[in-house]
Amino acid sequence: MNTIKKIYADMPEIINVPKEFIHRKGEVIIILDEAAPKKASFLKDFYGSIPDFPERAPQGDFEERVPL
Repeated sequence: MNTIKKIYADMPEIINVPKEFIHRKGEVIIILDEAAPKKASFLKDFYGSIPDFPERAPQGDFEERVPL
């Protein structure tokens, strides 16, 4: 397996690949850093997001199971 890893500070519009990779089966994975929330502010982002969360309706009785 041949692999290439490139980290771009400024993502280009077109990503060039080596000639030996063209017309072959491959996989491209793009991960954007700014799309992932930072751990320090993660809880702050969701705190109070559902202030009027509805009450859950009764779910019925639990079934009785035979012990193994």
